[in-house]
Amino acid sequence: MGREKASEVIVCSCPAFGDADPDNAYLQLGERHVSRPLLWCQQVLALAILVKYGHHPELKVGIIRMVTHDGGAMSPRPRRVTQREIAELAGVSQTTVSVVLNDRDGSNVRVPEATRARVRQAIEQLSYVADPAARRLAGLDNQIIGVFTYEAALSPESMDFYGPLLNGIERAAEQIGWDLLFFTSSPVENGTRRLFHRKTRLRLTDGCVLLGQQMVASELERLVAEQFPFVAIGRRDETAAKVPYVAIDYTTPTTVLIDQAAAGGHQQALYVHRGRDTPTARDRRDAVEGASAAGRLAFLLVGEERIADLPRLARATGATLIIAEDAFLAEDVAHALSGAGVAVPDEVSLAALGEVRGHRVEGRALAGFHVPRPQLAAEALDLLQLLINTAPQKWAGLDRERLLVAEVEPGDTIVARTDTPS
Repeated sequence: MGREKASEVIVCSCPAFGDADPDNAYLQLGERHVSRPLLWCQQVLALAILVKYGHHPELKVGIIRMVTHDGGAMSPRPRRVTQREIAELAGVSQTTVSVVLNDRDGSNVRVPEATRARVRQAIEQLSYVADPAARRLAGLDNQIIGVFTYEAALSPESMDFYGPLLNGIERAAEQIGWDLLFFTSSPVENGTRRLFHRKTRLRLTDGCVLLGQQMVASELERLVAEQFPFVAIGRRDETAAKVPYVAIDYTTPTTVLIDQAAAGGHQQALYVHRGRDTPTARDRRDAVEGASAAGRLAFLLVGEERIADLPRLARATGATLIIAEDAFLAEDVAHALSGAGVAVPDEVSLAALGEVRGHRVEGRALAGFHVPRPQLAAEALDLLQLLINTAPQKWAGLDRERLLVAEVEPGDTIVARTDTPS
């Protein structure tokens, strides 16, 4: 195989360029090698286009990336397709493709729903994503950050997790003067959303923040392959692709909390978990099992479906401490214990391996963690802006995996043991 050569063709499209022939409403700014900037004359031409047509709502800018070998064969490397290709596959004009891409709430009667469906199918087949890098090249960046959650984020049961994150993202975006676009058009199906749902307006943003307990591996791989700027909240191991992320280190504070309990005289404990197979859930579980294997504090792992059995299990094992995966689960544990006449924390201490501020048990502050979610959000936007403003070929040199450590909140629900369990 010969040596690769890479070049990019920079194009602008606007109906005003080709009123006589909308199918060819393209103006080619010229070809540049990836390693060289645009020629000054191409920059002047781009500026002239913006001055004359910048107000036009359908002005588009794009980059067609060409990767060839000395022998002339095209490399299978992923690339972004053009509106022309979409139009050809769907059997429509480029103007029609532009109308559908801009969506216009489906109110344009000139485009029948059957035609829209063909265009959407062609888009999905060709994996079209508008190129933010191209828009920035011509000064057309929207300064809009997308926010996508794989689960419903504004439900009462989700707000404890998502609320501080979304608040932090809002504040961070305000500080840098950018707007947020919260994706809600993709429906929740089987407990999760799809980022590349036909209604998702990802192309309107310069980059995107992804949130979710679990994410779709194929979508993460596609974003990485297409070099679309994005940052995931939470460490991702759904794929081997190099996913940029900002996450919380739960291993360190879990180890600290366990060691503090052991130093307080606790020898036997129960760990109540939700059975989730997520990176953070595995981090907590691994730290618990590691402490047990090392003999620092012996644990019996119990699934949340057995909460009603906890009073009996505590007595049978001599456990003086129960640690739950999160604060809400800890509250359920406390309810089960009090219902069986077990005093918390006098008889059995209680803690949670998650955010506990605002959570109380029997009038006492629950022991656990403080998770710096506003800082997490700020770090995510800082990393995303860095990716947006850096050429993709230089991303490898950036710190794209950032960890923040949760703080241990001592609370009042872990008490020292002076007795030895019988």
